[in-house]
Amino acid sequence: MCITTVKVEVQIVAHHVYHPRQVRRPGERSLSLVKKSSRARSTALFVRAVDRARVSDIEVDGQLIPGAVLREILDVQRIPDGTPFVTDGSGRFDTLRHVNAYLLDATRQRAYPMRNIRGNHAGALVGFLNFIRETSPDADLTDATTEHLNEYKKRRQVMLAGSSWNTEVSNIALFFAYARDKGWLNTDPVPRWGSRQRNTLKSSEKDTKRIRFLSEEQLAYFLDHGLRGDAVPNDRPEYPERDYTFGLTLASTGLRREEANFLLDLDVPTNLARGSHVFERVGKGNKPRDVHIIDCLADAIDHYRRGEREYLVERAQPTLRRHRRNGTLTIAEPVPTANGTALRIDGRTIRPERLPNELRRTAVWIRDDGLIDPLALFLVEGGRAPAIDRFNRLFTDANHRVASLGPHRYAPPAHLAVTPHILRHTFAVRTLATLMREGRDVNGDPYALIASPLLVVQGLLGHASLSTTHGYLYHAESYTDQVPGALRSGIINLVKGL
Repeated sequence: MCITTVKVEVQIVAHHVYHPRQVRRPGERSLSLVKKSSRARSTALFVRAVDRARVSDIEVDGQLIPGAVLREILDVQRIPDGTPFVTDGSGRFDTLRHVNAYLLDATRQRAYPMRNIRGNHAGALVGFLNFIRETSPDADLTDATTEHLNEYKKRRQVMLAGSSWNTEVSNIALFFAYARDKGWLNTDPVPRWGSRQRNTLKSSEKDTKRIRFLSEEQLAYFLDHGLRGDAVPNDRPEYPERDYTFGLTLASTGLRREEANFLLDLDVPTNLARGSHVFERVGKGNKPRDVHIIDCLADAIDHYRRGEREYLVERAQPTLRRHRRNGTLTIAEPVPTANGTALRIDGRTIRPERLPNELRRTAVWIRDDGLIDPLALFLVEGGRAPAIDRFNRLFTDANHRVASLGPHRYAPPAHLAVTPHILRHTFAVRTLATLMREGRDVNGDPYALIASPLLVVQGLLGHASLSTTHGYLYHAESYTDQVPGALRSGIINLVKGL
């Protein structure tokens, strides 16, 4: 959408929602929307939000605009309630078109949870823009320079811890990356370094990393009512069992979002007997590791397989057959080996764990019944694995469902937007706690494993770096029968009644 259209939309919304009769917040000036005002214009900026409930007839430049027309404009332009936008103290928007276009697009695309866009992103941008406007009253963010950012960093670091500043400057940098892609500016003012384009404005201060995770009750509540939509019949996801099973997989295996997104159907056996199935997954840094699939998780995956996945496979057949006729489909042939099933693609045999993500997303094999079956476990329409950001949007929707149910004793904290990585943290914390508890029970000493096993072993071995001790931890876990039991006890209560 062009900037001019966005500008008009935001002006209409602001004239309608925030007219002079609105109740002011403490410390805010009255919002006069009359263009010719004898009062001095306030340069301070504020974050506002769209609210259809406050729509009423208003007069703009001598013309009466009915509230129904304004609501229709909001609906036609797909501007949801809660959409944040920025205005100055006198209601002007003409110098804020870029920042408002960014916030509007981020809201429409559901790039982040609404409360994050309004509180974190808009708040960070307004803070920085208020700083710039101390010397340039009509500046938009696209007028910012590297010097502005460096000076702002000096001011904010006096007030914030290093981790808080890093979060704030990351949100600011997201705007400039977006503005660069949109062609709003020629040079990104954020100083970056190296092949990974590291943001050098970030603080080097090492803060203790805060681990966010859910309790067992909160996890079950989010999976059932957020991802599967059990208690929200009017807002259930299109494929609730797929979304639920994906979340359950993250919480039960510790896989990263990308790793779970591109799981292969053959990674998880059907009708797994009681116990666990272990397969290798090459993840971040091209490092392989064992992934445990406990029977309870395999049962949930089988449930998804027999229902929604089979439906998606059958529905995708016309599209897949067309791709096959056009020669744009990659056909894989399963090859039984002594070490499991391998895949033969274009005459070359490849181990499944070495299959690149692009092939994991698009490759297929031909079933005995003639159906073209994608290799990927989790599918979307058309028979492919989801794009990497698809589950981000699904988690955003899930958070909205949980919020719509109101306060509940087992709901995740209201300030916490649950993400795929939080489910990974949840797996790590709960599994470690279970292992420690089982270790104490086995030893009969309630204090036997209170301290971190890694720290104890590091001290006993005299390692200077804890990362060196991790190599021993892998072997210790590989030869213990406590891991499957710990994983099972961590998941079994989540899937009761499946």
